[in-house]
Amino acid sequence: MIRALFNLIGAAPDRRRVGLFAGCTLVALITGFGVISPSTAKLLITAGGYYYMLGLVALAGWLGFRVAAPRRAVWLGWIRRPGWPGAVILLATAFALWSDPFKHKVLFDEYVLQGTALHMHATKEIGTVIRAYDIAGSWVPIDTFLDKRPYFFTFLVSLVHDLTGYRIANMFFVNVALTPVFFALVYWLGREVAGRGAALLAVGLLATMPLLGQNATGAGMELHNLAMLALTMALAVLWLRAPDGDRLSLLVVGAILLAQSRYESAIFVVPVAVVIVVGWINAGRLILTWPAVVAPLLLVPRVWHNRFLDASPLLWQLNEGQTSRFGLDYLPGNVAGAWTFFFNLRPSLANSWFLSALGSVGLAWFLGVAWRWARRPGRAPLSPATLTLVAFGAAIVGNLGLIMFYYWSRLDDTIASRFALPMCLLLALSSAWFVHRLDPGRLRALRIATGAFAGWLLVWGLPVLAQRLYTSQNLVIQEVEWEHAELLKRPGPVLFISNKSTLPFVLWRIPAIINGVGRQRAAHIRYHLREGTFKEVIVAQALRPTSAKGEMGVDPDDLMPEAYRLEPIAQKRFGGRYARLSRLVAIDAPEDAAASATVTGTPVKTVSRQ
Repeated sequence: MIRALFNLIGAAPDRRRVGLFAGCTLVALITGFGVISPSTAKLLITAGGYYYMLGLVALAGWLGFRVAAPRRAVWLGWIRRPGWPGAVILLATAFALWSDPFKHKVLFDEYVLQGTALHMHATKEIGTVIRAYDIAGSWVPIDTFLDKRPYFFTFLVSLVHDLTGYRIANMFFVNVALTPVFFALVYWLGREVAGRGAALLAVGLLATMPLLGQNATGAGMELHNLAMLALTMALAVLWLRAPDGDRLSLLVVGAILLAQSRYESAIFVVPVAVVIVVGWINAGRLILTWPAVVAPLLLVPRVWHNRFLDASPLLWQLNEGQTSRFGLDYLPGNVAGAWTFFFNLRPSLANSWFLSALGSVGLAWFLGVAWRWARRPGRAPLSPATLTLVAFGAAIVGNLGLIMFYYWSRLDDTIASRFALPMCLLLALSSAWFVHRLDPGRLRALRIATGAFAGWLLVWGLPVLAQRLYTSQNLVIQEVEWEHAELLKRPGPVLFISNKSTLPFVLWRIPAIINGVGRQRAAHIRYHLREGTFKEVIVAQALRPTSAKGEMGVDPDDLMPEAYRLEPIAQKRFGGRYARLSRLVAIDAPEDAAASATVTGTPVKTVSRQ
């Protein structure tokens, strides 16, 4: 392949573009990894990230129109008469959206994404709002920070805010809209790899996996990343079928957008590059459009964002005692967690062991066939769909292998299970290929696999979905929702001092600060209470056992200074944790506290720590 590539470069009719591509690559490496510091990169992303995404999305839309316009009769006919595939896709969408309640699932990641979308909508800058106040009837952000997460998904949500007005529900709306798009792409890819019947089976396998429904009804970016992965694979197939300039440009821009969908998704630039080279070799000529020439420069903001994250240990969110995000020490536990997740038989995890079993057998069979094909002299070329599955499948496995070295990638953790979604897509497509491969024989594999799938769904799948333990046991979100409901009962405006995070309450337009800040702002809070800025100040605290008899006391991390006079107003148990809300009656002035200490003869204790 390398020799054929150099031959094409040598025979290129316009070598200036080859030179410009090399120059853009060199400039991208220098600006991405050299001359721009992480602090400068942060400023550039904050100020220009929104317009960078706007330009990429607009370019992708224009290129998509150019590619789709000549085949209008094909896709318009499918839309008008979708037939059984259309019905199955709609049924799969309805099933996935029914399988889990619409609510936040990952705390506080999903609130961070919503805060970023809110700020992009309001200011056209990249940032996450963590503190805001109502000033003269306007909700004004006071503090923001640049989040570690890529911002393509939040950009799409901000566009919905621009068109319909800001609503928290808009993020759920985007995931609902992406669900049938994703299933349609899975069907299309499955049909190209294995035919219509096996493709419908792949759609069913994914639709009934609880993890898919959990993310389709959540406020995270995982379904968007999965849809972008499937879309880029479809664009790769189209490019290999008939290499031309427009398809190359659309594939390149799709890969860049995919790299902005999740941290690890930049790895899929590699299979896209392989597919492009194979397309050149098949076409017998070097096709190099302007989007492809400047592609290295368009990837620079992603490099900047990653370097900013590397230089910001506070964003790593490491556990106590950990010093690095990646390491060999994490591998044994993560591998054990991955095995537990994929082949778990209990209802507590959002997996599908049927998908894992059938997909693993299919993947193993596929590798065996590929090995025999590679050793065969005079072998026939792979079809576009099969080559795409090989290239992207290798990257998906590589992606899974990479996160096995990450400090927080135990897939049997209900919060981290979502990292398995790209692998689940590969397992579904491998299942379709395997069933199709066996079907010409006497086994009638498609009927057997469909019957086994139906049996699994009735006996195991539906009972697990009905319990929804992987979502209902999220006690932190229940606590946050309870706090929100209690605050709505108060005669606002209310200032909330949270012991967890201000993000949800900022999105609900409730002024909030964390308790560490609240402990340090006694004079400010006293002033606003006196002036009537807030009618009440509500403090959240956790209770824990303080004696062998089970007596409860305030968690030391949530203690407020002795000058803060609190009156409990609500208390509720969440699992083994008690949550308490108290009203701040008053804050003693320093002179009042000193006088009280003189009268009682007790020393004054002050607390001031972040």
